[in-house]
Parts: sequence; C-alpha cells; structure tokens
Amino acid sequence: MATHFSRIRFDFLVGALLVLTGVSVWGQNLRYDNHREVAIPEYATIQLGPFHSSWAFLLRAGYRYVETTGAGTDFLFAGSRGRVKKDGAEYPVIVGLDMRNYLVIGPHTDLDVSLGLRYEYYPLDTQESEFRVFLPGEGINANLSMELSPVPYLRMRLWDAFGWQMDYLDTRGLDDRYGGQRFENISNTIGLDGDLLLAERQNLGFGASRGDRWALDDEWEHQSRVTHSGYLLYEYELAEYMILGFRTGLSHIDYPESERADTMINDYRADLTTLLTERTTVNIFGGYAMGTVSGISNSMEEVNTTLYGGSLQTRLSPDLQHGLSYAHGLRGGYTSSLEEFDLLRYDIRLTGEFSRWNAYTGWQTRDPSSMNVSGYTDWTSGLLCEIPILPAVSLVGSIRYSERSNDDKAVALGDPELSGDYDTWAYKIGSVVRLADELDLSASAEHIERDGDNDELDYTRDIVSVLLTYRHEL
Repeated sequence: MATHFSRIRFDFLVGALLVLTGVSVWGQNLRYDNHREVAIPEYATIQLGPFHSSWAFLLRAGYRYVETTGAGTDFLFAGSRGRVKKDGAEYPVIVGLDMRNYLVIGPHTDLDVSLGLRYEYYPLDTQESEFRVFLPGEGINANLSMELSPVPYLRMRLWDAFGWQMDYLDTRGLDDRYGGQRFENISNTIGLDGDLLLAERQNLGFGASRGDRWALDDEWEHQSRVTHSGYLLYEYELAEYMILGFRTGLSHIDYPESERADTMINDYRADLTTLLTERTTVNIFGGYAMGTVSGISNSMEEVNTTLYGGSLQTRLSPDLQHGLSYAHGLRGGYTSSLEEFDLLRYDIRLTGEFSRWNAYTGWQTRDPSSMNVSGYTDWTSGLLCEIPILPAVSLVGSIRYSERSNDDKAVALGDPELSGDYDTWAYKIGSVVRLADELDLSASAEHIERDGDNDELDYTRDIVSVLLTYRHEL
C-alpha cells in the first residue's frame, strides 16, 4: 500500500520543495560535511559484483468507463497520460517492468539509473495502444557522481544528470495534470561543486554547470535551450545551530534552435538559517538580482529586482510535519525572457505506519518581462489521503482545486488560456484491496470539472475504473 500511495504525484509539493531548495539548501549547514559516501542502496534485491538492482514485473487489467462533456483534454490514467479518442467502456491491459539500477564504479564514483517500461493495450480503441517509458515523472533518469579530494580540506563532486521525460504543460509552461500538451524532451546537465573548509566554522563553496534541453518535437523547439550557471558562496557558523551565508550566482540561457533572445541573470544574496526550537528550522534570505535580455537586433533590456523570502519547517511529531515558505525573485521565463515572481506555499503531512494525509495550499504571481505575455495569479490547494478501514482494505481519495486569474491586458490575446480566467476541481475516491502479497484489486471514481470565462475552456470528465494489479519483485 505504501508503494501505491507514493505514486501519487504531489506536483504542487514538488514546486514548494524546489523553492525551499533554491533559497536555503546551501545555508543549512557547512557543506563540507554534507558530501555523501558511496553505499549500496536499500532497495537492491539483485547483486552481481558492483552492480545492484531491483526489478519488478507488473500486469494490470480491468474495466474503465469515461464520459466527457465539452472540449476535453489529455488525462492521467494508471500513472500515464493519454488522449481519450472516444467515450465509453474499455478493458485496458497494461504490462510493465520497473527497474532501479545502481553501479559502484569506484570508492567515490557511482551511477544510478532508474526507468520503467509500459505497454498499454486498449482493445475497444477508446485510446491509442502504445509503448511508454514510464516513471512517476514519466521518463528515464540517470545520475553519475564522482567525489574528489585533491588536497586536504577540499572536496569536490563531479556529476552528470540525464533525463528523458514527458512533461504536460499549459500555455504558460506550468505542469497541468488535467490539461496541458505533451512535451517530450531530453535533458543533460554536467556540473562540478566544491567546498573548501577554511576553518572549523568557515566554508568556501563554488560550483559551475552546463545544462542542455532538447525538444523532440518541432512545435517545442522554442523550449530547447542551453544554460550555463556558476556560483560562489561563503558560510560562517555563528553558533552551533546558526549559519550565515553570502552567495553570488550567474546564469546564462541560450536558445540555439529558435530566435529567442539570450538571457543572463546575476544574483547576490545573504542567507541565515537557524534552529528556532529543537524541531523547527527557520531560514530567511535577502538580496538583489539583475536580469539582462540580449535581443536579436543587439538591443538590450534589463529587469532588476530585490530578492527576499524565508521558510519554516517543523516536525510536530515523528509522523507529522508542516512547512511554510515564501519567495520573491527573478527567473528565466517560459515564453518571455524573464519573469518576476512571488511564491507562497504551505503543506502539512502525516505519514503514519498505515494511514497518510497530505494537505497543501499555495499562491503565486508571475510578471513577465515581455509586453506580449500577460501576468497572472495562480492558486492551488488539495488534500490527499490513504486510510486503512480493514486489515487488507484501504480507502484512498483526493480533492484538488486550482484557480487561474489573468491580467486585464491579456484580453486582446487569442489564446483562451491567456485571455480568460478559469478554475478546475478534481475529486477522486477509491479503495484498494490486498488480495495477496503481490495482488491488489482497486476501484475508483473520479470527476474533473473546469469552468472558464471562455467556453473553449469548459469541460467535465467522469472516470470509473476497476483494476486488478499483479506486481512481482524479481
């Protein structure tokens, strides 16, 4: 049951974690002591010398009924996205293989590759039968990491992260579970991070990376990009549980396959992290960012803004924790060159031995640098839960709500997602019955409703499914 629950994508929470990471991870403690050691992963069930792996075979079959009104959209079913060709009954058959592979290359070097394969068959042709590369994030992830210590008190990490993934994005580039277009892309980032322990309480950190993203469809070529980044930071441990840091960073974004202008962002920031209580960590930061856009006609545009924000994380009990974060900053835009943003997030999570609850809410605004792209406000909230009602039966459910409000200047634009406001409700309830250690029977009913100022945005969809799943760890 834990496996079933972990596959629910907490897209909103991921966004919150990214904000917390971006503003505070380098200031949590002196990073010289944070470099990990190569170790055999706990998930490994297969071992061949330095190779460790876990393989699982999956077979899922059952019944599904779909009914849609309005324009409809791509939808998420059984962990992957597809477009419904027609409403009605279906008897899907899904065969899969999940693999997590880990290779120990040397005392400080390892390779971690995870992927899943699926073939989905729809005999009544309500949806295209197809082969998918699948993960909870839909793709292949590989990470190569090597630790170096060329001289005493200096540690460096050389790493490469590869990804082949399918994202589902709305017109503004935000992840959209209940809409959005399929964006298949390959990415690779190589980087070097280092930490020099200047003294017992002082650390000098540095890093540089290059990230490439290639769109696999011509319609997405404007999202192919090359990003070069670098940073330098200094940390001082004021007290046992208090660290002050200063950081400067530089990033340059180039779009080689389109005529989009290059973007450069310089940022300067101070960060303070401390334990407020034994269970509460607080981080605050402030600084300044300067963004420069180089047009194709050698024209220059600048966007400057202050950086500020903070976060609070509390472990209320061993099973219960919550977090609050706020950030104001500057980033590269999806269609515009730069975006100034505000981002506020709160979530609370209960992870017990059997039951799990997760509630979240968040608000964000974006102000694009381009006058041809409107700004907007986005609010998203949700509740996800898993509750055991009998020793072998659990109730699972979720409620999600999102609301989009566009600036008035978007009225003149043709895209209904940019010119109109809309909100989306999604309800899902179901149960999972563990028939055996490797055999589950699940049933669920889901209702999705989107209502907007423009009729093109309106739709409802109801999905009822009963699925038998066999999963065997090899």
